Amino acid sequence: MRCVGCGLVYLNPHPLPDDTAEHYPEAGYDPFLSLNSGNGLFDRAYRISRCFTLAWKRRLVKRLTPRGSGILDVGCGTGEFLNALKTDYQTMGIEPEPNAAKWARERLGLAVYTGGWEALPTGETNFDLITMWHVLEHIPDPLATLRAVAERLTPAGKLLIALPNIAALDAAIYRSEWVALDAPRHLWHFTPATLTRLASQAGFILKYRGMLPLDSFYNILRSERLKVAIHGRWQVLLTPLRASIAALASMIWGLTTGNHSGIIYIFARKF
Repeated sequence: MRCVGCGLVYLNPHPLPDDTAEHYPEAGYDPFLSLNSGNGLFDRAYRISRCFTLAWKRRLVKRLTPRGSGILDVGCGTGEFLNALKTDYQTMGIEPEPNAAKWARERLGLAVYTGGWEALPTGETNFDLITMWHVLEHIPDPLATLRAVAERLTPAGKLLIALPNIAALDAAIYRSEWVALDAPRHLWHFTPATLTRLASQAGFILKYRGMLPLDSFYNILRSERLKVAIHGRWQVLLTPLRASIAALASMIWGLTTGNHSGIIYIFARKF
């Protein structure tokens, strides 16, 4: 549904709180995709893109905050992003999925706590950078979450949010089969305008907005897989041409309008 007042797109009804866990199975959901050792074309491409993306994220963090800073990753999954930073930063994560959080603690030796804000140790100092990589769209009350983030940032701290963009061209091309709709897990579908408005209500000001590398290709490839699953394997015959056109058109649309398939936002506190 779309709010006629602010334009925010959202899922209605939301899953009941007691039913949420069943929508995040270990074998098939994103926190565990990077652990997949499959040899299919998509699996190999995903692993390569994952390595590239982690390196890009690390370079971005180095530009945002000095070495030794405190970083909290909200919804950290299996902890690969934090693991890439732990030698240079004081890292911590929270993750509601217990198996993913356990993996991060036991396999990577990270300080990852199972749950939400309440899981953070009492008296924990504030952070210089808080990151939310494709997390806010899952949270039932994003405004309350952003206000909680503001309270846990240092005065000069920054908030990094990465999200799919419902105003992207590939969303219009694939419509109900656009993989980033991801019902019933994605509860909210933001545009730059709706997210900036929400963040402002929580006490943030936008400092930077830009493209997330490879997100359009990731969303298009997975949307094509969804088409094949829904309509049959004959769709594979159309995939090369359709995906190529969608990727090129989405990239041009993003560069000319700012509506990339995936967007990264950097916010600072207003005061």
